[in-house]
Amino acid sequence: MNRPIIRGLSLAAAALLAACREERPITYGPPANIHQLAAGLSNPDDGFVLLAAAPTEGRFGCALAVAKMTPEPGSSDVPAAGELLLATLRSNEEAYWAESLRGVGAIQRFVFLRPRSTRPDGHDTATLCDASARLGATLLLVYTPRQLGPNSAHVLGVLYNTETHEPLATVRASSRLLDDEGEEVSPGRKRGDRREEDAFYQVQREFEDHTLACLRELIHLDAPQAPEQHKWGQPFIERWWIENRNTR
Repeated sequence: MNRPIIRGLSLAAAALLAACREERPITYGPPANIHQLAAGLSNPDDGFVLLAAAPTEGRFGCALAVAKMTPEPGSSDVPAAGELLLATLRSNEEAYWAESLRGVGAIQRFVFLRPRSTRPDGHDTATLCDASARLGATLLLVYTPRQLGPNSAHVLGVLYNTETHEPLATVRASSRLLDDEGEEVSPGRKRGDRREEDAFYQVQREFEDHTLACLRELIHLDAPQAPEQHKWGQPFIERWWIENRNTR
């Protein structure tokens, strides 16, 4: 009597497994524009560009906030600023960031921004800077990855001073991988570990490397903050009770 029920459940399970095995459609879009992340800047080449290369004092060590921005759902063309939304980083993405900067003592900790961090103020860069500052981060990296084709991608980012909202540097990485026949083919269609042939995977690792090089340059330009001078650390002659005694 139970065989029809079991058979029905088996068919439902088979249909569910078949649906899970289907490849999710990938949306390709145009390259991100720097104006979506910082107004008044020009689109940079691959690598990093310091916008404020003057020496600093006491900027490091500090916390670094990271904000990943994605196009608004349902919009494949994002021509203007303000149409990028803050996304929650997956656990593996957070792990890649932590691993890429492991051993850099000047970056004391990471702050990974989530949509609830900026609610209800929105997702513009000023709001992201303020949210990062509230969470104790002096620097904020805002970036947006973009899949451009079956096996091409780029990532664009801007590093901010959260207190002044000043852009300090731009970071960019791009990748386009072709097969032996010169075609751009999605590695997802092949079995096995294809990370070495996946442009989207490779470009994100390259972007992390550029960010590390950028931070190292800023760390090199930074001098330790002078320690606060207390009365008991001042020269003996400057102590007020000695001066008052001499004037009596």
